[in-house]
Order: sequence, then C-alpha cells, then structure tokens
Amino acid sequence: VMMGNFDLTNGPVSAITDGLDNEQRHAVETTEGYIRVIAGAGSGKTRTLTHRYLYLAKELGISPSNILCATFSNKAAFEMKKRIRTMLKGDDSGYISTFHSFCVRLLREDIHVLQFPKEFLVLDEEDQKSLVKKAYTELGYSLKDLRISSAIDFIGGRKANDISYVQWFAGHDSASANDDLLKMVENAPDKWHKVYFRYLYEQKKNFALDFDDLILVTLFILQHYPEKLKKWSERMMYVMVDEFQDTNVAQLQLTALLSGFYNNLMVVGDDDQSIYKFRGAT
Repeated sequence: VMMGNFDLTNGPVSAITDGLDNEQRHAVETTEGYIRVIAGAGSGKTRTLTHRYLYLAKELGISPSNILCATFSNKAAFEMKKRIRTMLKGDDSGYISTFHSFCVRLLREDIHVLQFPKEFLVLDEEDQKSLVKKAYTELGYSLKDLRISSAIDFIGGRKANDISYVQWFAGHDSASANDDLLKMVENAPDKWHKVYFRYLYEQKKNFALDFDDLILVTLFILQHYPEKLKKWSERMMYVMVDEFQDTNVAQLQLTALLSGFYNNLMVVGDDDQSIYKFRGAT
C-alpha cells in the first residue's frame, strides 16, 4: 500500500501517527498483548505495520533488534525496510523479513545444536529436483516410476506431518546417522518412502536444507532445546505478522513460541484474501 506524499523523514515523533485514520492509529498505539487486525485490500495494512514499527522504535525506545516483523513476500519486506531505514537513520539491526529469511538467520546462529555447520546449504527448487534425481539414480528409479514433482510434494507433506524427521539431522555421529538412514531406505514400505529417506540421506550428507526445513528445523530446535527458546523468545519483545491468513500451522507454532515470553503479538490479515490453502495456509 503506497503511503502517498506523507513524509516521515523529518519532523517530530508525533508525525508517526499523523495522517492515519482512527482505526490505523488505534492499531499503531495499541502495543501490548495479543492483537488481531482484520483489514481488507487497500485498507493500509502495510502502512499501519510500518508506522507501528516506527512507533515502537521511536516512541517507546524499543531496539529494532527486539522487534520481529514477518511478512509474506520478500518484496513486502524490502518495501517496509526501505521506509523504516529512512526514519531510523539507516538502523538495520532488526528482523523485517519473511518467515523463511528469519529462520535462516536463526539457524545460522544455532543450527550447531544439530551438528550442522552454520554455512549449511539452502536448496532452491532446482537444487531440490537435483537431489531427488540423485535419490532416483541410487534407487534405480526412473521418471516412469515417480514424477519428480509428485515426489517433492510427498516429501514436503511427510515432513510437515511428522517433524520428528529432524532427529535424523541431530545428535548422531554423522557416519552412524547415515547408516541408519540407509537402513530406513532399505526397510521403507513403498517407493514413496524409499525416495523420502534417500532424500534425507542426501540432505544430511550435503548439510543441505530445503525451504520446508527452514521453518520445521527452526521449530524443532525451539521445541527441543529450551535454552534456544529462551534466547529467542527473550530477544523478540514484539512480534508482528503480516498477511496472517497465508500462514500455516508450523508458522503459527513458530510465532507462538517466539512471542511466548513477552506475549506481545500482533497479526494482520483478512480471511477473504486467503488463496494459499493448497500450500497448507489456514
């Protein structure tokens, strides 16, 4: 949502709420506790989130490093960052990003608890297809046996339904864990699971995470390592989530954990704009 000609770069802090309507101002100035904002298309959601971030930083003196603003797209995050940097004189110490980008930052700090290096690989779609094809080769499968896209969908669904898969990345001697995964391949009940476990094997061997893992491995760490949950929930004094109707169960759980120490969570969305149910949004 464009902010029009209103200029925040100069003037007193009160300018943060000037130019907002009553509902937007109420959303900006209500900072404590659990807050749900229902806002339709064109109603100024992004503008309101931006002003609320500035209100927290400039009016309440909250450090940007203690504010998480999760957006649905990289484009939305970039636009919000650009506006906020201008007002905060270039301060870029905060967390304004998609869930996936935030999780990369968290994992770079703390994935070592799983005996993964902080320089782990992030697989894009083409990388993921290559890893599945490698699994096919090792299993003697061809595209006639399973379509690549179908296998990837199965892997993503299997991971989302049972986060315990992350244990295969964690707490094992690497060679031992690899042997265990190969046994799982051998004993798998069907070709779908053979590909799934072989894919996990290839991931661990290459210290590689796909997009699904970024959320789920982060969630696993926060659920199973109390000291990491304490660290991150104490760091995130205020949590805001844009386009909340597009989040899935794992992202909801992640949001709840990150905001669970201070209980300051604001979600913004509109049920009528939910178009990602096929991706698990609810």
